[in-house]
Amino acid sequence: MKQKKEINIRTGDNIKKNLLITMVFISIYFVVIYIGVKFKSVMVESDVAMLFLLLNICTVYIFSAVTTSIITLLSIMAFHYFIIPEYNSFMLTETKHIITFVVMVFSGVFAIKITQSQKKEIQKTTFLKKMHEANYQLAVRLASCNDSQSIAQASLNFLDKNNQLHGQIWLIRETIQLVSSHKSLRDKDYRPIVLKHKKSKANKIDVSASMTLFPLIDGDNTFGFLLLKNKGGEPIISIILPLLTLSLARAEVNVNLVRAKRLNDLEGMRNTLLASVSHDLKTPLGSIIGSSTTLTDKTISLPQAVQQELLESIANEGYSLNRSLSKLLDITRYTSDKLIPKTDWFDPEEIIGSALKRVEIIINKHSFRIDIPPMLIEVDSALLEHVFANLVENAAKYSDVGTQIDIDANYDKGMFTLTIKDRGIGIPDESIPYIFGRFYRVGNSTKKGTGLGLAICKVIVSAHFGDITVAHREGGGTVFTVQIPCGKLEVGDLYEQ
Repeated sequence: MKQKKEINIRTGDNIKKNLLITMVFISIYFVVIYIGVKFKSVMVESDVAMLFLLLNICTVYIFSAVTTSIITLLSIMAFHYFIIPEYNSFMLTETKHIITFVVMVFSGVFAIKITQSQKKEIQKTTFLKKMHEANYQLAVRLASCNDSQSIAQASLNFLDKNNQLHGQIWLIRETIQLVSSHKSLRDKDYRPIVLKHKKSKANKIDVSASMTLFPLIDGDNTFGFLLLKNKGGEPIISIILPLLTLSLARAEVNVNLVRAKRLNDLEGMRNTLLASVSHDLKTPLGSIIGSSTTLTDKTISLPQAVQQELLESIANEGYSLNRSLSKLLDITRYTSDKLIPKTDWFDPEEIIGSALKRVEIIINKHSFRIDIPPMLIEVDSALLEHVFANLVENAAKYSDVGTQIDIDANYDKGMFTLTIKDRGIGIPDESIPYIFGRFYRVGNSTKKGTGLGLAICKVIVSAHFGDITVAHREGGGTVFTVQIPCGKLEVGDLYEQ
């Protein structure tokens, strides 16, 4: 409605402008006639004729051919009636006056034809210039689009705005898919048409009197279709179609590359997982089998201390095997995009306590300093227990026996922060960017592990919209920092309630 109103306003403005120009030219004609009549005693008729001819040429550039012809005819009649010496009549008695009149007529007709021809060429050039500018803008727009849907939508918007052509763009992937459509066209009405011609390699297919199908061909392969509901616009289509084809082909190649990269990454992950599983399961299983076989061999008499040592080895390797399996299962569960924390109010000190209990076999030869002020935070305690257990396990695993591990927590400006500091071997600078990747392990590490613990931590913390970072500790060692935005309740406030 608003657009129609704006069009009506512009149309009204154009009418007023044209009327004003017409009145100006009529006034100039009257002035020339007045000058010719007023000074006819001193002016030659040919001088006035030249003024009329100049005015006639000017009208050709401003008005249409019909309007110009009428104005030229009236000017010739006015010249004949007022300027030629047989004043105030249409009589011609002298030969020179007849010649002047004939020259006026022929020069007027000739000026109209020549000027109108030039005007058409100018209009054609202007149209082509505007069309090329619009096509350039479309090319720039399509070049900035990375996906097929945005390319298709931009192209259909261009055709609708500049040529009043309504259409759809279909792509042949695993099946025929509608990528973009004008709002007036329905999917189910045109899908059978596209399916019918999906193997066609013709330049265009006239489906009906008002519908044309343009195959999008890349090399020898038809990978899509441009369907246009309205007829016309063939010149613009001949320019836009190659541009659209190239842009969509580029986008589809990018999609295929991304898909291939994902499949390659998935295959690489599968191979890495198999290698990790085979290594991390085979080693403890071998130790368990060896120790248990020795204990059950009745031909071997072992001292009590050696038997105890073998039993402890079986228990430790069994624990290690259980941790590895748990992490492998966790990474399959926690890398899903659907991981949504189930938050409630928990004491972070209790979460840390449960995490320490979970890995007590690994950390029992280390001392701990824990500084966590009394409070309740709104988090998923089960998930964070995984995070803290993995971080503490890493701190103990990569630190010398007997060293202290420091755990500190605080809450400030809506952010819960927990740091775990050790005095271990540290992490090389070149490994820090990759430390949270799945299956990544520091190159010089000889410790057992799957390389999944920190990857699990990253996924869980990200699901809480938080962040986890690693840094060098002054004096040697590593500092892991977990920051999670969450609500907080003071324990004292809870008791008051």
